[in-house]
Parts: sequence; structure tokens; C-alpha cells
Amino acid sequence: MRIADRLFGPLLAAFGLAVLWGAAQLPRVPGVRFGGELMPTIYGIALIVFGGIIFLTGLREGGPALDADEWRGRGRAGLAAAWSLAGLLLGMVLFQPLGFPLFGMLFVAVMMGLMGARPLTILIVAPVFVLTLYLTFSGVLRVSLPAGPLGAILP
Repeated sequence: MRIADRLFGPLLAAFGLAVLWGAAQLPRVPGVRFGGELMPTIYGIALIVFGGIIFLTGLREGGPALDADEWRGRGRAGLAAAWSLAGLLLGMVLFQPLGFPLFGMLFVAVMMGLMGARPLTILIVAPVFVLTLYLTFSGVLRVSLPAGPLGAILP
């Protein structure tokens, strides 16, 4: 299913507004000139601007708002695209209770499975990739990520 740019642009801009709102909720870091909200704010503004550009381009192109024929026969690729959006929405609910490591492993494992990775590859790559990200962000970059139930064993 192809979504017309005149529908996708406003969705992207709305996501940009949500990113800006989320950035405004981040705590200030004492003694730091630019806090943790700087990059999300920049990305939120960019999403709003590019969403507007996509919307205006879609108005000029016309055509159907949704074209389901274009997505027929895509199989796993279509499911992976749907999971990338559904997983993010699911993450809004499960990110805090499960924590970054468990939710990240779930998200990556499902995505890898939909893209055709072998189960053994998924069992090795998903935990190593997500735990490396978690340890890099929490240890090296000092970005606080929720650890969830694994908080007792992770630094």
C-alpha cells in the first residue's frame, strides 16, 4: 500500500511535534550549556520542515491517497515496513517497563526475522547489538536509558 505524500507529510510533521514535546520533557543537565534536548529538538524541527515539504509536493502530484496494489506481493518486506511502525508504537507503551535492552532485543529480533535472518543469527546478533548500544550510551556517553528488569545485572 502506497501512502500519498499529502497524507504522509502531515504524519511526519505530527511525529516531529511529538519529538519536540518529548525533548522538552527531558531533564536539564546542571553545568552543561547544551542539554540532552538539543539533538531531539533539531530532529523534531527537521521532521516538521520535511513533513511540510513532502505534504506540499504531494498536493502537486495528486493521485490516490492510498494505493494498495503497489504493496501486493511484497511479503516479508511489507511486513518489515509495518513492523517498523508498529514496533515504534508498541515501544511507546513497553519501553519503560521492559527497558531498553529487552525492548531493543525484541524489536531487532522481530525485524531481523521479517527480513529473513536465520534464527541462530538472530539469537547472536540481537543481544550483542542491543547490549553494545546500551553499554555505549549508559557507560561511555552517560545517557540514562531505562534498564527494566535487567537493571539488577546491567551497570
